[in-house]
Amino acid sequence: MKILRITRLRIALSALSLAFALNAAGVAQQTTGVEPASALADDGWHRLRGPGGNGVVEDCSVPIPWSPEQIHWQTELLGSGDSSPVVFGQTAFLMSCDPESAKRYLQAIDLETGQQLWHKQVSGKTTHLHKKNTFASSTPAVDARAVYFTWGDSDVYLAAFTHTGDEIWQRKLGRFVSQHGYGASPVVVGDLVVLFNSQAAERLPPGTKPGTSRIMAFDAQTGADAWTTPTTTTRACYGVPAPFRDANSGKDALLFANTGDGMFALEAATGKMLWNQPALEKRSVSCPVVVGDLGIGSEGSGGGGNIVFGVDLKDPSHRVVFRIQRAAAYVPSPIAYNGLLFSWSDRGIVGCFELPSGKPVWNKRIGGNYSSSPVIVGGKLLGISEDGLVTILAASKNFEKLGEIKLGENTKATPCVGADYLLIRTEKHLTKVGP
Repeated sequence: MKILRITRLRIALSALSLAFALNAAGVAQQTTGVEPASALADDGWHRLRGPGGNGVVEDCSVPIPWSPEQIHWQTELLGSGDSSPVVFGQTAFLMSCDPESAKRYLQAIDLETGQQLWHKQVSGKTTHLHKKNTFASSTPAVDARAVYFTWGDSDVYLAAFTHTGDEIWQRKLGRFVSQHGYGASPVVVGDLVVLFNSQAAERLPPGTKPGTSRIMAFDAQTGADAWTTPTTTTRACYGVPAPFRDANSGKDALLFANTGDGMFALEAATGKMLWNQPALEKRSVSCPVVVGDLGIGSEGSGGGGNIVFGVDLKDPSHRVVFRIQRAAAYVPSPIAYNGLLFSWSDRGIVGCFELPSGKPVWNKRIGGNYSSSPVIVGGKLLGISEDGLVTILAASKNFEKLGEIKLGENTKATPCVGADYLLIRTEKHLTKVGP
């Protein structure tokens, strides 16, 4: 493994081939509006899209846009992949793979130095994948007890390791059937690890038996079954649920979206389905987000017809409040800040909308193709294209482009943000940016 360390005294520009188009104007610090304030914990970014799945960090000391001096290190990973990093304490965790053999590498990286602390290799079978999928597309989850990895081929696996790399438990969860390959990511909810094991019954090769979709919860310490909730099997969906307090039942709940059941909520402790709103016709790939009394999700396809929609979480009928088609994303998740909703579409159109109405504010074509989800850091909206171009916009009612940074390598992973760092996973490297 190669580690390129970059300090303010010695800058290696080849690390990321940075190029800037900076706007001198800054963005005044904004306060949160209808959405909940970002909940960044001191000890890290524990799941895909961070605490609560919102992708928003208000207080971060990393200068954005950053300069080459702010690149602390770049580490070559053991393989390729699109698994996003997560952090607990001073350790980052992610997955990589060998695309030829389907071997997966579970990796732990020291946040201060970029050194690999440990790795575990797990074998897998080569299976059909969508051209944008990899054998390491799943993002782990982490808490004070352990780090939780999932991977899949013709079967699904979930395992827990200590922060120092000792296996605690591993589960083989049965067969997996889909059109595009595996890509689910776990989430920790209290003492449970929850996995959306969504599978396919449509558009399968002749003779293929349909899969069985279900949401599964396991005891985080032992891996024992806690609850399983069947869901309607149509097309495999890949979103990670958002936690919220259900207004009508008063229960702690998880918000999901899939083709067969629409947007729906499960009681976190028991898996009981509290309600569902059959709002979807196409596949849901993005992560839903809870914004005040709204549940926001999306649906779409590689061929278009994408929709971003909002559901009233307080209304007993859970009515659909808005549907957005212009600038609607399919794979990237929606993100909200200061009373505004932003949708960064797969084909490089960014839309800004008022909440809770969904009324358009602005739409701009940025260009490029996108699979990672945007993040908002201190009022600045960051999107990273598949060819590694970071575009920075003001997260405000007034469109303002603040800069561009070329990473020099392809990526489909979502950034990881801390109080004093930004981790960016490209195809074969992990890079830390800091103050």
